[in-house]
Amino acid sequence: MCPWCPLTDRFVSVSITIGCVLIAAACAPSKVGPRDSVVPPPAPAASAVVTAESTRRGEPLLAPTRIKALAARPEAWMSYIERSRKQRAIDSSAMAAELRSAGKTAMVPAPFARAFEVDGSMNAAWFLTDSARKMAESILSFQAPNGGWSKHVSYAGGPRKPGQSYFSESAEWQWISTIDNSSTTEQMQFLVLADSVRSDERFRAAYLRGLGYLLAAQFPNGCWPQVWPLMGGYHDAATFNDDAITNALITLQRAATGNPPFVPEPLRDSASASVTLGIACVLDAQVKVNGKLTAWGQQHDPLSLQPTSARSYELTSLTAQESANLMRFLIRQRPVSPRLFVAIQAAADWLKAVKLEGYTYDFETGRHDSPGAGPIWARMYEIGTNRPIFSDRNGIKLYDWNLLKDRRLGYAWYTYAPVLALRQYEAWLRRNGRRPAGSIASVSGSQNLQRDRESE
Repeated sequence: MCPWCPLTDRFVSVSITIGCVLIAAACAPSKVGPRDSVVPPPAPAASAVVTAESTRRGEPLLAPTRIKALAARPEAWMSYIERSRKQRAIDSSAMAAELRSAGKTAMVPAPFARAFEVDGSMNAAWFLTDSARKMAESILSFQAPNGGWSKHVSYAGGPRKPGQSYFSESAEWQWISTIDNSSTTEQMQFLVLADSVRSDERFRAAYLRGLGYLLAAQFPNGCWPQVWPLMGGYHDAATFNDDAITNALITLQRAATGNPPFVPEPLRDSASASVTLGIACVLDAQVKVNGKLTAWGQQHDPLSLQPTSARSYELTSLTAQESANLMRFLIRQRPVSPRLFVAIQAAADWLKAVKLEGYTYDFETGRHDSPGAGPIWARMYEIGTNRPIFSDRNGIKLYDWNLLKDRRLGYAWYTYAPVLALRQYEAWLRRNGRRPAGSIASVSGSQNLQRDRESE
């Protein structure tokens, strides 16, 4: 049975209908198949901006009472939640049957890897190697019934074994599929490249199932949660953190424009509608402070779209890293509507206003004073004051990185991402008939290559 065809009623809201018959290959089951804590997540902390009493009480972000009070279309949200519940039941039932068949009573974790990404070494020649073929087989096997992939999974050890979880850091039913840490979108990109070098119908079918996952996971307002089927807690927030929504939009926009070319036309149309809805949500979520547009937070309340918190040390804030990458995506959009122009210009103005000088930052060794260095940006800024903020796992807000203890290292507290974003903005602004007021100095050496990867 197609794992997401029952979910296509979601596209009524955007006047899109997809027939399962047209994408039967995508619906066929595959023939083969730490940046986050693995303990049950706490209820999201109260946001400094979200003032609803229900949020302060720790009520779930997508509780029916909140949906009724805050959602423009409550029935669409309740239908979305019900589809999530049904898909979770399908996923867990498939695993239960697998365990029974294997004579097991509990899952075992998948093999762990810090991250998975398609890097520069994975060229056409590499995709012809046995190593590439084995990795592709492993990736196929770790695709969940819902069409997505988990994170922190090593694909070097061969295909998933019967009874093995899709997630590596726990044997509990969590993180089965996610767009966190470039998950799902990166595996999809790998399969597209693999198929372009060594054509395989299974690669194309798995990619299309992944596309179906992204479409099914999208909120009625156009944004995405971190985990779908829904996992609860901060995972249900609209998640810009680690470029989750940005990556989903990029992947869907490629599909909508015929990249890869094997995407059926009805699915291209659905992807195009999804991108339109997603961009609208991004623009709606852009934070306004004292009447002035600024940037975005790492997480936003899924209903009010106000910034909110996630893990204990990820406080309600504006974020330079994710805002910079969102701005780079928006710059590529055509045509440039007046609203889009204003949004991009406001984000660029905010990034220019909060840049810092005199520091370098290394993921492993932390921040270092370096007179004349920069620009560099803090990962998080206090809303309203634009002061860089930090926190240990106790959730207490700090204004000095030097005061950090248990979260001092292993987290990208600073970023260079706005450097490239502002350079591209300057070129974009010239193309659109206006010249920028100034330029951003270059950042040389390893600073440009810094990968903002978090570990637990």
